[in-house]
Amino acid sequence: MPPRSARRLDPRRTLAELAYGHLRDDIVHGRIKPGEVISTGQIAKAMGISSMPVRAALTRLETEGLLTILPQKGVVVSTVSLVELEELFLIRSRLEGLAAYSACINMTRAELEQLRGLLRNMKRLAETGKVKAWLAANEQWHHLVFRASGNEQLRRLLEELYRRGMGRRVGTPNVEGHTERRYGEHLGILKALERRAPEEAERLWRDHILNGGAEILQFLREMTGGRTDGAGGQR
Repeated sequence: MPPRSARRLDPRRTLAELAYGHLRDDIVHGRIKPGEVISTGQIAKAMGISSMPVRAALTRLETEGLLTILPQKGVVVSTVSLVELEELFLIRSRLEGLAAYSACINMTRAELEQLRGLLRNMKRLAETGKVKAWLAANEQWHHLVFRASGNEQLRRLLEELYRRGMGRRVGTPNVEGHTERRYGEHLGILKALERRAPEEAERLWRDHILNGGAEILQFLREMTGGRTDGAGGQR
């Protein structure tokens, strides 16, 4: 399924960046399904651009593990690998915990206020059942702490790991109570950051990633009948 052509072109972005952003969004939110074969020509036609920037976007998405380019066959969206997803949650828990520790020391008052605003918004979105908007706000929360760590190399690494993890949650519906439980964890983390308690912030953040990951993995295992390669296809 090609991306929706009704989206407006942003003149500040290159066509390759535009195609990448639209395709990644469609994959992450399940509009293009795992195992689905997509056509470069159809995508280019739907977006009103040439095939060259689309091919560049597809190559970038392949490096992130979101799809596979098969010579003479086409482009296939990656299936959800539960083994890989579990590995990513473990790595993220350690490295994001480190980011929370550093952010607790370096975070400005303005950044803390931004976190408070995001948390209020996530609570409202959870209460109204707006899962996709909640996921977007949650991503902003994480990335704000990555930046506030003051460690540029760590930030870049974590943003890449976050993208990979999101791509492997393709089409995952909201686990019942998931957003409400994450709100409680976010609130605890925020209080630790406000108190400038880095060890506590690090511990709470590690638990936050592992708890959320365990719920998502359990849900996906039930969906796939316990297969570790995801919903059909190979890892």
